[in-house]
Amino acid sequence: MNKLVLILKECFHLIRRHKLYFLMPLLITLALLGLLIYQLGPTVVISFVYAGI
Repeated sequence: MNKLVLILKECFHLIRRHKLYFLMPLLITLALLGLLIYQLGPTVVISFVYAGI
């Protein structure tokens, strides 16, 4: 968990330093999607893969 926090801090520092604010919605969306997949479990993801979606 500590490694994840360090990566996020570095990512936000990079965005602030280089004025890449257009990446913020993408990163937030990916983080929320990852959290949702983590909470639902891999079985939901596997069902979408098998369905071809």
